[in-house]
Amino acid sequence: MDVQLILKELQEAGILEGHMQELKSLTGGTSSEVIAIMDGIRPRYVIKQNDPVIVEAEAEFLHTYSQIEKLTRLVYVDPLHRYLVYMFKPGLTRYHGRNKSDLLFSLATELIAHYKPLGEERHYGYPDYPFVKWRDFLLHRVKESRKIIQDVLSLEDHRFVHALVAGIPHRNLKYLLHGDCGVHNFVFAENDTLTGIIDPDPVVGEPLYDLIYAFCSSPDLLTVDTILPAVEKLEPEMTGSYELNREVLQGLYFRIATCIRHHPGDLEKYVETWAYWLSRMG
Repeated sequence: MDVQLILKELQEAGILEGHMQELKSLTGGTSSEVIAIMDGIRPRYVIKQNDPVIVEAEAEFLHTYSQIEKLTRLVYVDPLHRYLVYMFKPGLTRYHGRNKSDLLFSLATELIAHYKPLGEERHYGYPDYPFVKWRDFLLHRVKESRKIIQDVLSLEDHRFVHALVAGIPHRNLKYLLHGDCGVHNFVFAENDTLTGIIDPDPVVGEPLYDLIYAFCSSPDLLTVDTILPAVEKLEPEMTGSYELNREVLQGLYFRIATCIRHHPGDLEKYVETWAYWLSRMG
């Protein structure tokens, strides 16, 4: 949709002041178009266009968790779900690899601990690719990841992960998750404190998924001591009976696939980390 038409719609709806005409393109996701509406020299609002199913899901996430300070504030949703508008989150978007344990602790206590369970009628996974069981969503991710990883890991490792995920008990933990909760979507203050979490790609699933996603999203400090304090802040009703080594190995497998595609320079560190967590299974 032409962005000038969107501006006109927003002004007619009373969302935008008339003087806000200047636009600036921002880096979006793989399928979204993201544009900042400037107020002088500063971005004020963000317009995000995407597939209507994705726009509706993102709007639901931001509306559901509107009380969480670190999330962007939803301003407007197009009735046809062609786009949404939210407040721009100022800050730094580059992670410097410091205070990772504090970062995860903040994420657990200020975001994930406030997640809300969903009713039985909702399916697991992405809104445009639903699954009846959480395990089936994860098995789909294992299948897609294996195509990318290939011989970076051994055949034994691939079989191990498949058996690991196939053996996950059904825990009936169904929450609305951020879904893309990595350091690339975090906003920081000058002192590296987490101040914002942007660009959800909502998934219905188990809350540990988001925390382990964040943990694995950078190759630094991938030890049990880094993540354990954050995991322990989540209530049992959010985690069920879980085994941390298994959960992290599953998350690492997905991350290794992402790393091969987008951050090949980090691959060696992730393979070393894979061996570390695998050794903990003994």
